[in-house]
Amino acid sequence: MSERAISFVEAWLSERIQPDVFHDEEGPAERNKYLAEQLILDAGSAGIAPHEIEEEYPDLTSTVAEAMEAASDAEAKRLTLEED
Repeated sequence: MSERAISFVEAWLSERIQPDVFHDEEGPAERNKYLAEQLILDAGSAGIAPHEIEEEYPDLTSTVAEAMEAASDAEAKRLTLEED
């Protein structure tokens, strides 16, 4: 288990996954794949090998998709509470 890989992925997702910035034409599958690829590149720049990320997150694209969904749900909840 790579704690630094887990920490990196969690921090990366919390910093970069924002529900209001993703209005692309390709759709969510392509976006999630692109973001997973970018995460791996950024991890490499931080000295974390791809295999460390892949050991902890074998389906990184799904992890990104889940983070996107959670961010969207949180934003919807925030907006609902704001209306009340």
